[in-house]
Amino acid sequence: MTDNKQNSCGPAGSRASKDQCVLDAARQLFIEHGFGATSMDAIATTANVSKATLYAYYPGKQALFAATAQRECNRIMAQMELTEDLSELPLAEALERIARSFVQPVFSPDIVALLRMVISEVSRFPELGPIYYDSGPGLMHSHVADYMHRARERGLITTDDCKLAAAQFLGMLRSDRHLQRLLGKHVDTTSLEVTIAEAVKTFMARYAV
Repeated sequence: MTDNKQNSCGPAGSRASKDQCVLDAARQLFIEHGFGATSMDAIATTANVSKATLYAYYPGKQALFAATAQRECNRIMAQMELTEDLSELPLAEALERIARSFVQPVFSPDIVALLRMVISEVSRFPELGPIYYDSGPGLMHSHVADYMHRARERGLITTDDCKLAAAQFLGMLRSDRHLQRLLGKHVDTTSLEVTIAEAVKTFMARYAV
């Protein structure tokens, strides 16, 4: 930990900076040691905050894990093109922008490592599955479904179920390559470009007006 980070996480740091340090520490320890083996004491020590401060922010480890997962999702959402400025774009271009900004973080080492941790721990801590899904993938799915709804209102797509359309599009982007990535197989950029192109073409063929 650098001196600057220690200063921002120490007693003189702001609440916001301490919270970020707590989430950084939690993500690091959850990934390295798993949910069960990570204690709140260890998170407080790594984040350079007191236990009282930690519990003031998060009443328990489950709440802290949920916040960690949601922050990772928010990072992805910040990179994804899901704002109203897509409303003037042709459908194929908007879908491609969403796809490219979705694939990069979802296949990133940090997100893959966090998902591996959840999978490895969910049999012992079944509550982790719903927490992770609702704070991460489920939230992303909702945002993409919102875009699909706006596209339908503009007459760009025809569907009775925007949530299903969003799930199908994201599923095509993950494809078998995401499973390969989870299992430690190398996935190159070229194959992801092919995945994006084919997902957009397939979606257009099924839903575009």
